Amino acid sequence: MFYDSKSFRALESGLSAAWLQQQTALQNLANLETPNYKAKSVVFEDTLNRALEENGNAPYSFTTRVVTDETTTMRPDGNNVDSDKEGLVLYKAYVQYSYLTQKINGSFSNFRYVLNNAMK
Repeated sequence: MFYDSKSFRALESGLSAAWLQQQTALQNLANLETPNYKAKSVVFEDTLNRALEENGNAPYSFTTRVVTDETTTMRPDGNNVDSDKEGLVLYKAYVQYSYLTQKINGSFSNFRYVLNNAMK
């Protein structure tokens, strides 16, 4: 089935990860002036390679984690949010989300085309 394919799951996981990355960057920007706030970032872990090494055949997936950067300080008040960096992260996540949305829409269009032509 189309929804159970590895490519669809990868696109779906990518959308979720890009959304989380956008939300994390927005949270960091919203706390730009909050004393002692530590910036958070999204870490991607590709579980496909690990799963293939362990059992040779596994569904594609990757996981995301939100981590806090406790090691740096940008300002005297303890806040370490870099607005330029967060703006770039936000833009990159937006572009990735838009691209993945287009890919999913294209997949649905292809699937719909096959279904419509198979009926003829």
